[in-house]
Amino acid sequence: MWSEWWNRFLASDPAMRRLRTATRVVLAVALTIAVVVPVLSWWGQPLPLALIGAVVAINSTVGVNDPERRQQQVTTLLTPLPVTAALVLAVLTARWPLVNTVLFLVVIFAAVYVRRFGPRYYPLGMVAFMGYFFTMFVRPHPDQLPALCVAAVAGSLAAFTLRFLALRDDPEGVLERGRRTLHAQVHGLLHAVRDVAENPGSVARRRELNNRSVRLNETALMLEGSVGQLTSLDERGREALRQRILDVELAAENLLTPLLRLVDHPSGGEVVPHAVAGLLEVLRADPQELRESARLVAEQIEQQGSVAVAMAVRRLGTCLTELTEATSEFDEDRAEPEPAAEDEPAAEEPEEETGLQRPELRMAVQVTCATALAIMLGQLVSPNRWYWAVITAFVVFISTNSRGELLVRAWQRTAGTVLGVVAGILVAAQISGNLAAELAMILLCVFLGFYFAGFSYALMTFFITTLLGALYGMLGTFDATVLETRLWETAVGAFAGVVTAVFVLPTRTRSLVRTNTEEFLRGLRDLLRDTGTELSERGEVTGLQESVRELDDSLQKVVRSARPLTSYRLRSRRNQVQRTVTVLSGCAYYVRNLAVALAATADMVDEDTRGRLAELLRALADAVEAVRSRAQVGFEEAMDAARHTVDSLHDIAESLTGGPTSLHRTIRWLDRTSQVVEDLARELGTTGEQRAA
Repeated sequence: MWSEWWNRFLASDPAMRRLRTATRVVLAVALTIAVVVPVLSWWGQPLPLALIGAVVAINSTVGVNDPERRQQQVTTLLTPLPVTAALVLAVLTARWPLVNTVLFLVVIFAAVYVRRFGPRYYPLGMVAFMGYFFTMFVRPHPDQLPALCVAAVAGSLAAFTLRFLALRDDPEGVLERGRRTLHAQVHGLLHAVRDVAENPGSVARRRELNNRSVRLNETALMLEGSVGQLTSLDERGREALRQRILDVELAAENLLTPLLRLVDHPSGGEVVPHAVAGLLEVLRADPQELRESARLVAEQIEQQGSVAVAMAVRRLGTCLTELTEATSEFDEDRAEPEPAAEDEPAAEEPEEETGLQRPELRMAVQVTCATALAIMLGQLVSPNRWYWAVITAFVVFISTNSRGELLVRAWQRTAGTVLGVVAGILVAAQISGNLAAELAMILLCVFLGFYFAGFSYALMTFFITTLLGALYGMLGTFDATVLETRLWETAVGAFAGVVTAVFVLPTRTRSLVRTNTEEFLRGLRDLLRDTGTELSERGEVTGLQESVRELDDSLQKVVRSARPLTSYRLRSRRNQVQRTVTVLSGCAYYVRNLAVALAATADMVDEDTRGRLAELLRALADAVEAVRSRAQVGFEEAMDAARHTVDSLHDIAESLTGGPTSLHRTIRWLDRTSQVVEDLARELGTTGEQRAA
């Protein structure tokens, strides 16, 4: 019972990243307050000024995402500079409201536009905005600027201490937690299969099974990123570990097909529960027992006539064992030199966007227009608290790329605020006047808000709004009408954001889906073409994991951009978009399996067979290029060439004696890849050499 809930918890938070991030945030806030409040008391400054330190600590903890650790450290230490500049501008111009407001819009524009210069400038722009916004909340005087600067520096140092010293990310620790999460994800996948077997007609159960599969893929992607940071391994070791992770992911995914076929088969009700129960016992075993336990379960299942399931069980047990032992096995390989890098042909680069086509400039214009509208409408609601409308209009644009995503985010923020206002009033009524309880509630809300930030934006908004009830109570300014005003200002800000997204330089959701689909197809084409070239010229296939993961990243972009159409839209066009996403997902799945099988096949076949495989891969690449409508040969011509080559490969495979070989597996995945490319052509409108608009 408890182990099942623990597995669910692990599966919901890959490598416990959300838990660690939320812990860092709340400890950084607590450390900042613990340092700054005594300093302000000794200095004779108002204690609410410590809040700017908390704001900087939060943004420095969650907003700094440079690719390299040293770059992250530098960015964290730089955060006091833009926030100090914004504070100085805001405080010194406060006596001239019009100038102050215009400068606020300038800061907003700059905070968004500077993102074009790299990931470092995203958090720096955010803290600049938050610094200017903060002055409207606390209304400090010019003589309080030194205290504000001290608080900002303290917040930055607290975040630095927690993130890089006390609770720093250890890549090997992340990998170990990720390994446990991967086990838990497989557990969850098998439980979902069991639920489907018990309720074969339930659409909800099958949807949950699909969600489990998606989360397994996301966990594997996260682990891929962690492997690159393992300095204790050379590139050969990291590549081998990536292969282990991919093997486990594919073993679990490949298990689904035979199990679901059994579920839909009249006799499936007898075999599937036994298979799942056996697999769950395998996953509970010690690493040394995994392989043997998997073999015993597979033999029992094979005796019942389910050979395909038995083979999948054996492979899953083997892969789980190898992943568990992977890091210790690499020590003996570290001394081998890395192969010299060879010159590779330059990949096709998309044309650089200019002017308002540049996404950073377009978003900067949109956000500035939205916040300007929020200022005007917010002042109609409250001349003194219109800044809540501004921050809503600002943040609904953060991390959104289309108007569909923004509509969803605006709705979630409004819904979270409505519920948070009710909770904030109830909380403040219970703990008002109890300083310890108020501070504990604030820290609890900070923790829960950022723990659920990556899970539900509405939940994050709910906890932050609840926090305000305790905060206003601690400051002695709580009034139910304050939270009511926040509710109306949030609605106004969300409205301003939606209106701007619809009428000012709009990015249609379907256009973004098409753009991301084009990127996916470009990656698929390059992977197939480069693999074919390597196979024909070098006689081997190496390093496909990185290309496969890049393809998975492109798929995730398509899935995220399509979510407003597949989850929140009426059924008018939902089915069409969902079908396209499903076909793309199937394509990525088959290519992942092809990458594993092809590497082994290249070593076992002769030069003529390798040449045919390379020819087929290039033909499929030409077909994908035709789907993108930039073809040098037509789609039908490319597919005819692919079919001809596939037939010759089938003839070669049938001439082999003995059981199935890696060539048979490669041909099977090539067949499925060919079929899914044809499915893509139908879904995207490719007929002959033309694609419908």
